[in-house]
Amino acid sequence: MKATRIFLGFCLLLVAAPVALGQKVNVDWNRSANFPRYGTYAWGQCDTPEELALWQERIIRDVDAQLAARGFRKAAPGQMPDVIVSYDSDVKEQVSYVGYNYGYGTGWGWGPGWGPGWGLGWGPGWGGGPFTMDPIVRQEFELSVTLVDARQNQLFWRGVASDFISHKSEKNIKRLRKAVEKLFKNYPPYR
Repeated sequence: MKATRIFLGFCLLLVAAPVALGQKVNVDWNRSANFPRYGTYAWGQCDTPEELALWQERIIRDVDAQLAARGFRKAAPGQMPDVIVSYDSDVKEQVSYVGYNYGYGTGWGWGPGWGPGWGLGWGPGWGGGPFTMDPIVRQEFELSVTLVDARQNQLFWRGVASDFISHKSEKNIKRLRKAVEKLFKNYPPYR
């Protein structure tokens, strides 16, 4: 019985882990936008919280790379761009709780004794113990990239990606790059 519960819990963990740990990406766009006419861009105002100050250059570099891969080029200084690109980033704390040490199971303890007669003695029994809940606090970053038609000053594309922040800088750099790649994966949407 206990082995079955452990096995089912492990299977659930294998199925749920990729869903729970994966990056979340959401993209929306103006369905009447004329995407082929957008070819040049310039950066607009971007908001970066203090916790992500080191990420600002990385975000710009990764978005620049994705836009270049899709045929965009930066507008020359003084030239009116087709698109104004900007981003907002944020850090949120998520708290989840993990319970452990249920303390139930078979073992030796006080219970009916073995052998003839009646009375208390040592033998197999069932025990209970304290249940502990511990909070797990994780930081999650959210990146929102917007593309605005510079001539009409109208938003025509927006992508939002989020993922958890690691304690390892290299992991964060890879996660950020992957998030930006996912944002622009299907850009332009009419391909």
